Amino acid sequence: MLEDAHLHFFSKGVLAFYGRQVEALKDELDPAAAAAAQLGLEAPAAEPEALAARWIAELDSHGVSRAALFGSAPGEQSTVARAARAFPDRLLPFQMLNPRGADVAGVLRSVAENELRGVLLFPAMHGYYPDDAVCRPVYEAAREHGLVVFVHLGRLKIAIRDKLGIAGTIDERFGDPTRLAPVLREHAEVPFIVPHFGCGTLAQLLPVIRGVRNLYLDTSSSNAWMADSPYRDLATVFRTVLDCADLGPERILFGSDSTTFPRGWRSDVYETQRAALEAVKASALERDAIFGGNLRRLVP
Repeated sequence: MLEDAHLHFFSKGVLAFYGRQVEALKDELDPAAAAAAQLGLEAPAAEPEALAARWIAELDSHGVSRAALFGSAPGEQSTVARAARAFPDRLLPFQMLNPRGADVAGVLRSVAENELRGVLLFPAMHGYYPDDAVCRPVYEAAREHGLVVFVHLGRLKIAIRDKLGIAGTIDERFGDPTRLAPVLREHAEVPFIVPHFGCGTLAQLLPVIRGVRNLYLDTSSSNAWMADSPYRDLATVFRTVLDCADLGPERILFGSDSTTFPRGWRSDVYETQRAALEAVKASALERDAIFGGNLRRLVP
């Protein structure tokens, strides 16, 4: 059964969040619709349940049984929760948060109250290292409430922000895998997921996670970081991770990094990854684990 560990829920609230940051759109009565029009996107439905239904139809058309659904702007935890409650067997709600934000305790409380399955951290965007003290409440909440923690390492590109011309600081030094390694060991009971194979940090990540058993990698996006990495192609990346004693096939999660309509679900990403796994002669059991079994086991 195909499952997707990485799908962004670009709701009306998310597009409005970005639209209000564009000088030419901030005074629009409907900044979400204005941003969608400028980006050439399908304007999302006003209610999250309706957008969730749109995604379910899309997932059905590609044979995807479940997907992790990311709240991709501040305050979206109730939005993804409503979407997931509408389709509880199909959608797994997660929320992005900034540990340096004004009301981290309130956001974490809302995540727990809304029964979200995990949180997403972006150190390069919000300016902290994964092992900074500011992150400790997040990891403690994850332990207390059984949450999964995504941590984006390495390169970070926020396409919607770039396309809308929104200025913002990204300091990729903060996405340092050596600063995640002690966190993994200190919080061994918390599952951590690093998306995009570490987005350019895989070669630095593998040596520092020896003996770690709570780290997962997701395979999402085009993985363009390979262009100037030691890995010549995606098949080499898969082979490297499959052969790693601390990861292997049981800790690789397929992700598409799908975001908006009309593009919809990224079947191109799936096909590319399926071909890469065939090229390295991954077994049927390994492919089944990566394309669904591992996420089902991690987030039942």
